[in-house]
Amino acid sequence: MRIFSFLILAIATFGVSSSMTAQDEYLNSVWVLNEGLQDWSTGEMVELASVGIYDPVSQMFTEVMEFEGSRFTTDIVVAEGAAFIGADNKIVKMNLNTFEIEAEVLLQGVRQLAYFDGMIYVTRGDYDPVTFGSIAFDSYLVWFDAETLAWAGELPSEIGVGYASEGISIKEGVAYIAINNGFEFGQEVGVVGVYDLTTGDYSEHDLGEDGKNPSHIKVTDQEVLLVNNMDFSSTSLSRVELPSLGAVSASVNTVVVGGVAAGCNAAAVLGDELVFQITNELGLRKASVSTLAPSTVTWGPATDSYYRMALNPVSGDVYATVTNFFDAAEVQIISASGEYVSSFDAGTVPGGIAFDVRSVNGFECDELVNPGHVLGEFDVRGRVWSAGERGLKLEKYSNGKTVKTIVLTD
Repeated sequence: MRIFSFLILAIATFGVSSSMTAQDEYLNSVWVLNEGLQDWSTGEMVELASVGIYDPVSQMFTEVMEFEGSRFTTDIVVAEGAAFIGADNKIVKMNLNTFEIEAEVLLQGVRQLAYFDGMIYVTRGDYDPVTFGSIAFDSYLVWFDAETLAWAGELPSEIGVGYASEGISIKEGVAYIAINNGFEFGQEVGVVGVYDLTTGDYSEHDLGEDGKNPSHIKVTDQEVLLVNNMDFSSTSLSRVELPSLGAVSASVNTVVVGGVAAGCNAAAVLGDELVFQITNELGLRKASVSTLAPSTVTWGPATDSYYRMALNPVSGDVYATVTNFFDAAEVQIISASGEYVSSFDAGTVPGGIAFDVRSVNGFECDELVNPGHVLGEFDVRGRVWSAGERGLKLEKYSNGKTVKTIVLTD
């Protein structure tokens, strides 16, 4: 039984200083994009692109915004108390608590987003329905002030990224960009762009003839990993070692995954393995991060094919979307070992996923003054609290407060 006076005594016993400075993270919500549904014969949106919120306490998914005039959504990142969403021809900044739009900027060809040091970095690429090729932009990497979404800079195409690009990952002030020219069929390229955000130095590393059309880019402490679509009917994996990640010199290793196509499907790094979804296969294939050697077993429940996936940074669980691209779909929660945990309904084509992770600092007595009623109880991993558990419990109240309680006895 948890008793308030007992909790005060426990804090005093363990030391006020340590308990007041302790910090714990918990999953507040999961943001899921719906890419929408378009009638390709008329160009009309049958279902608008949108974004919704999954509450791990109530286990309910709620749509909070539709994007009028956008043909699809592309990516979402959470930073500085806001969600930044790429919606076809614009970037939208939404408050994490009120879901109000705090800023918006028009930008043709928004692909993937990344946050670093007060800036939102954006890759670009788009299809030209007149030429049936790729739209030429003056820059394929641009960035905006995260507070206002005011234009802050660009890397001109003549000196930097020169083709339509997809994935971007920023690590220790260096941006790694997957350059694919993917909107010009038969003219795809396979290049990793490396841009130092502090010095402005830029370099490129060719993935080779078998490394064309990279769709996913994952950066670890030691290497850059890519899943490449090649000609859309085959797949390859690339591992790139770079001086910016501690290598003595740059090196590229690309391995073809014979006879299959990954398309734009899910991929993630789980420990020392790269997992990636092959079209029309159930479960994900695995390959060694260090050697790209394939595993003989698959990852995940062998019941569905996954379209997008993201790693919960608090629990280590994987959130993976399942869709048939025309009606109801779901997001599955899967443990890091590949076991099914639970699922929830989402939009028709659930795509990008981002996690609103928050910190609970110390113990504040005023949080217990008229807090309202409890909406739910959960642990720091975002799981619903079970009777008999011990440890740190987070109680979410109707007044918006989250109270941290240490449960020491049943």
